Amino acid sequence: MNPSLAIIIPAYKQEFLKETLDSIAAQTCGRFTLYIGDDASPENLYAVISEYEPKIDIVYKRFENNLGAHDLIAHWQRCLDLAKNEEWVWLFSDDDVMGPECVERFYQVLLGSPDCDLLHFGTNIIDQHGGIIKECAPFSQRLSVENFFSERTKFKINSSVVEYIFRKSHFQDCGGFQKYDLAWCADDATWIKLGASRGILTIPDSKVKWRYSGVNISSNITNKSIVFRKVSSSIKHIKWVSSFFRENNIHDKTSSFQKVKWILSVVVLTPSFSLPEKYKLLFQITKDLGYMKVRPVAMAYLLYWQLKKLAPESK
Repeated sequence: MNPSLAIIIPAYKQEFLKETLDSIAAQTCGRFTLYIGDDASPENLYAVISEYEPKIDIVYKRFENNLGAHDLIAHWQRCLDLAKNEEWVWLFSDDDVMGPECVERFYQVLLGSPDCDLLHFGTNIIDQHGGIIKECAPFSQRLSVENFFSERTKFKINSSVVEYIFRKSHFQDCGGFQKYDLAWCADDATWIKLGASRGILTIPDSKVKWRYSGVNISSNITNKSIVFRKVSSSIKHIKWVSSFFRENNIHDKTSSFQKVKWILSVVVLTPSFSLPEKYKLLFQITKDLGYMKVRPVAMAYLLYWQLKKLAPESK
C-alpha cells in the first residue's frame, strides 16, 4: 500500500490563513488530505477555506467549544483525530507557509528511507509581512535526539512544530504528545520521544516558513503570566529530558548552566520584569532543578543582558 499523508491545521486565526492555503494548493504533489479543525473561532474561517475546496482534498470541522485557549495540546489531538487511515501526519498551522515542493520531497525521501519515523524540513522565520527575519541553521542529515537537545539548548538550531512529519503509528506507540502548559516545549519533547531510536531525518531542497507574527505564543514576551507559565513548562521539560535520557541510556551533552541559560532566554527578552524580579525567577529555576551551584554565574549572565539592553546603541 502506498504511504499517505494527512496535513492537519488546528485553526483559529483568519489573518494569514489564505496565504497558508495558497502554499498548500501550490504543492507539486497532491497526495495528501488537508484536515482543518476550527477551534470555535470568532472569525468566519470557512469563508476562506471554502474557496480552496475545488483545489484541495479538504475535510473541515468546526468545533463548538474553544479548547486551544486553555489546552492547546488537547486541541491538537482532537484535530489529529479527524484524520482517517493516513500513515503520516504533518501538523501545520494557520499562519505558516510551506514551499511548493515540500510534499513531493517528503515522498522522495521516504522512498529511500522507509524505516524512518520522523522527518524534518529546514526553516526560514518570517514576519507578519512575509519578510525573512532569519534563515535557520540547517540540521544534519540525520540528527540524533541527544544532538537535537544539545543544539537546541545551546541555541545552535531553531525548531517549531510545523517543520515535522511523523509516522502516526509510532506517535501513538510513544504515547502521543508530551504535555506541558501552553504546549511550550511540548513539540521538542515529542520529537525526542519519536526520534529516540532512529533520529530525525531532514528533507532537503524545500523549506517551511514559520511566522513570528506578534500574536502567537512564541512572540508573547510582555505578558507576565505567560512568561511565568513558559518558565514553568521549561523547567518541567528539562526534568523530563533528564529522566527520559537516563531511562533510555542517552547521553546528555549539556551542562547545568547551559540548561538554566536556555530557560532564562524568555526571561532575558521580556521588558515587563525588573532585574530583582528576574533574579527571583532565576532563584526559583535553580532551586527547582537542583542547580544552585550555577546560580552566581547565572546571576552575572542576567545582569550582563540587563545592562546590554540599557546601554545606548553604538553609532
